[in-house]
Amino acid sequence: MIGITGVPCSGKTTVSNMFRELGAEVIDADLIGHQLLSPFTPTWQKIRQYFGPGIVDGNTGEIDREKLGSMVFGDHMLLNKLNALMHPLIIEEIRRKLEQLGQGETRAAVLDVPLLIEVGLHEAVDAVIVVMVESHVQLARLRKKNPHLTDLEIDQRIRSQLSQDVKQEYADFIIDNSGDLDKTRQQVYSIFQELMKKQSTPQE
Repeated sequence: MIGITGVPCSGKTTVSNMFRELGAEVIDADLIGHQLLSPFTPTWQKIRQYFGPGIVDGNTGEIDREKLGSMVFGDHMLLNKLNALMHPLIIEEIRRKLEQLGQGETRAAVLDVPLLIEVGLHEAVDAVIVVMVESHVQLARLRKKNPHLTDLEIDQRIRSQLSQDVKQEYADFIIDNSGDLDKTRQQVYSIFQELMKKQSTPQE
């Protein structure tokens, strides 16, 4: 089982999709989080109750993720509360999906988890891949993806996770996703081949 992590806009999803193309089953923590926040689910009710009805879009019933992000990334107490609400549920769903995969003939499982190390899931995988990105590239991507954010808000999002230097200390493999996607794909392929070779080699 492979765990993929990295800082915001490093390209974790891009790398995970490349592993999927090679036959891996991908469990996406962000997608699970989105599903848990679907309108009128128990988690949606808890978020609405704690952060107030103004966090909900009156037309769609969806949690306004931009508004929620603006609230929590500027307030450590609120961020910790949101994480305390969401993380146990996300981890529970990840474990459920892993159990399902274990009953089949999955060639490889990939956990795409931004906070893989922060929540301790790195201890549950066979290899940790940290997707790295040069800081100026990360900032450019963040600004392009979130043009409404101020420099302060962008900095708050970056600082909400462990730094690249710290995450790198946990890495079994590092993928540089700062530039050409073909180069990223080559790195993914090389790592995948190495991991599959280890998997197929009998252990003494």
